[in-house]
Amino acid sequence: MSCFIVADDEAIAARIRAVLAFQKRDCPRANVLPTDQAVARLGREQGVEVVVAVLPPDPATALELLSRLVPTAGGGLLAVGPTSDARLVLQAHRIGVRDYLDKGDLEVELAASIERLAAAPRAAKLLGRIVAVLAPSGGSGSSTIAANLAAALAAEHGSAGLFDLKLEAGDLAALFDVKPSFTLADLCKTDVPFDKVMLERSFARHESGVSLLAAPRRLADAGLVRPEGVARALDLARSIFPHVVVDVDHTFREEQLVALRLADVVLVVFRLDFNSLRNVCRTSEHLGRMGVGGDRIRLVVNRAGQPGEVPRAKAEEALGGKIAHAVPEDARTVARANNNGVPLVIESPSSKVARSVVQLAQSLGAPHGPADARAGREVPRRVWRPWRRGDAIPPAPRNAP
Repeated sequence: MSCFIVADDEAIAARIRAVLAFQKRDCPRANVLPTDQAVARLGREQGVEVVVAVLPPDPATALELLSRLVPTAGGGLLAVGPTSDARLVLQAHRIGVRDYLDKGDLEVELAASIERLAAAPRAAKLLGRIVAVLAPSGGSGSSTIAANLAAALAAEHGSAGLFDLKLEAGDLAALFDVKPSFTLADLCKTDVPFDKVMLERSFARHESGVSLLAAPRRLADAGLVRPEGVARALDLARSIFPHVVVDVDHTFREEQLVALRLADVVLVVFRLDFNSLRNVCRTSEHLGRMGVGGDRIRLVVNRAGQPGEVPRAKAEEALGGKIAHAVPEDARTVARANNNGVPLVIESPSSKVARSVVQLAQSLGAPHGPADARAGREVPRRVWRPWRRGDAIPPAPRNAP
């Protein structure tokens, strides 16, 4: 069990380490992190199972810290603080804290909590998979891939979440022809960390089973989206959906890096031309420095088969890795679907490009099992009917708890 302690008080940290050692849980001194460094350090760690966080005195600061730690704690975040503030305890649990421990009875409560964690199934097994879609440069069609990938995953697994993190130029709402009432910016500007109910109300639901959390409606609102809000929303979303697809911008700002670090799979979408290959190399190097790399990265060619493109073998040689998937060129089918506001896997399911996207979705693997899978029930596949702009769109059915 990989354990970390987040505390500014060395005396309390020493007490926690003593309890962990008695429970045969290794927590070296290097794993004791000050609060101002904890999120960045834990975001780079793999296999985190337990994080014991000693809360600062101010409740608002404490909740802010917890909301940022939850996505990095692997389902095992334990908060240590006063139990006299019932509202703080309740909000901590809503954020996603596994156990709230009384600071005055630390040794007894921490020992009991560690034993419960050891006996319980791993929380990560109950979480959906996060798939980040990233284009190193514009014009690669990554938003079209993200939208159709989400629709294909919803058809396969009953539902899918879709996040538009292209904050200044998000196109996903138009690609589904939906008009969101709320966006990620609305969630992030609240004073109190939002919960699962608030997140679910913010989704724009499409009949395909895709629930979209849209980009801000106004350019001025893009600055409202904070990294901790993105992390919070993604962590909650993967407890709702079997898969969450995130359309990531190539600005590599902190809110984008949060999504990339949380992703189970990062699809790097590009075209077989010189400029795209150069940008893929630069992006891969940068992702490696940011702690995002290895087996999570998959190279995906879009619009393959165009005249004059770089041969696949030469592209793989230049990139130093295999191309995992290639989506064929079909400009007419893609343009018609995008102009109609209908995912092409719905509008033209028999086309080569649609079948290729479905194959890409199937290659991502089965979800870890939220909602229906937890209950041991098979999720029925959706049967699509032809649909055009202007048809009524009923709310997508939600998974039974």
